[in-house]
Amino acid sequence: MISGKRILFFLVLIACLNVQSSLQAEDQVQFGYVNLAEAVLLHPFMKDFDSAPRRFRITAIKGDHEKTRAENQAKAKEEIDQAQKELKKLEEDRRNEESDYTVQLQKLILQKNADPKSGEISMEKYNVERKSIDLEFTRKLHSLRIEIQKVQNRIAKLNQESVYAEHASYEETSQVFSLILDDLYEAVDAVAKFYKIPFVFNSSFEFSRNTSQVNITNPMPEFFKDLDYRLSEDPEGKLTVGAGIKSWLDLKNNNLVNCVDPRLTSFVIKGGVNMTPAVVDYIYQKHEIGKSHRDFIQDYFRKVGSDK
Repeated sequence: MISGKRILFFLVLIACLNVQSSLQAEDQVQFGYVNLAEAVLLHPFMKDFDSAPRRFRITAIKGDHEKTRAENQAKAKEEIDQAQKELKKLEEDRRNEESDYTVQLQKLILQKNADPKSGEISMEKYNVERKSIDLEFTRKLHSLRIEIQKVQNRIAKLNQESVYAEHASYEETSQVFSLILDDLYEAVDAVAKFYKIPFVFNSSFEFSRNTSQVNITNPMPEFFKDLDYRLSEDPEGKLTVGAGIKSWLDLKNNNLVNCVDPRLTSFVIKGGVNMTPAVVDYIYQKHEIGKSHRDFIQDYFRKVGSDK
């Protein structure tokens, strides 16, 4: 079923084509489109992206990385130690409640057995007091179990976070994505001016951030690191690298779940001409990425295309 956004895209596209056909040949409107989600995933900064937690490593952030790593580890340890103390105190409270409950029951039983009048009245009083003690103990124990579970969950989360001491926070990850989109909008503007394209559609405007259990290793670190070696040593290297990039781009909804910048899904950036390859090439030149990487991506787009 075609979504409302896609219908809107086609309506605008048809309107643009109608405008085109009514103009003289020399004044025809040229329009383009860019898949921003794919362009984000191909950005050089993505070499520092970890697709497991969907966060960047701290190497993507300016500053003293060793100091930041040490601070993250120290903070995680302090928070875990504090949570462990809370858990220990709650466990002790639970044991005390169980001990008090046992003492109260023993006292009540002694009082019942010591009563010279053993009959319905004594048994009725015993049952009432026993029920009261049981209910109060159950209430306190239930409350303690809830608090214990909360702290245990927090410790589990903190332990997981301690594993990611070498990663940027979610806020910092969002900031890196925004820097990437700054680059991309600059590139779109430059390419549009070069080709004299007055407006550009974002062909990933229907992009939806969602998480799934599917996960693959980020191919971009290896891509930017030793592409020339892989292509020269492995006869099937080009196909292997291309397949890895395709799988990477196919999972864009999953990998970009922490990119909250609204520009990623903007409908109109400034479709026609697929400007994504030119935009990526502009970014690679800006970041002084080697020609072999630029040529590989251009060849990839020619053979595989975008929005597949």
